[in-house]
Amino acid sequence: RVNIVYKVLIIDDESIIVEGLMRVVPWHSYHCTVIGTAFDGKEGTLAIRKHCPDIVITDIRMPGIDGLSMISGIKSEFPNMQIMILTGFRDFAYAQEAIKLGVTRFLLKPSKLSEIDEALKAMTLNLSSRQKDAEPGAGEDTTQDTIEAASSFIVRHAIEYMEEHYAGKISLSE
Repeated sequence: RVNIVYKVLIIDDESIIVEGLMRVVPWHSYHCTVIGTAFDGKEGTLAIRKHCPDIVITDIRMPGIDGLSMISGIKSEFPNMQIMILTGFRDFAYAQEAIKLGVTRFLLKPSKLSEIDEALKAMTLNLSSRQKDAEPGAGEDTTQDTIEAASSFIVRHAIEYMEEHYAGKISLSE
């Protein structure tokens, strides 16, 4: 069996974040390689179309096109692309929009390496299970079913919580 390497694109207007992610994360242990970087949403869109990454790590607030607008404009072209948002903005509306766009993980800066680790494991698991589903003769993939069930459970409870507490102020941590 061929070893699959997932292509990662990092998009952030802070070069220290881009450099930090490239150097600190042990990409090989996730079967990933960073194939490119971009520093705003417009550059990010062009890089996504050029490199067709499996995983995108992006900020939200960037000059020109913000991360959510970039994702919204590109997601239909790359429906299986896994997206991690890494942002310093704690506005709950951003998280809501990210959920609507199908973002895999939403992390707040500064993030712990353990949070990035969990996110990368989840994204590569999603990619590998989709790949197994696409293989000829692939049977039912219970791993993907489990992930989807867990995701809908979390989303359902988040929506219930928001419906019960809509009149009050809801923070991202809640």
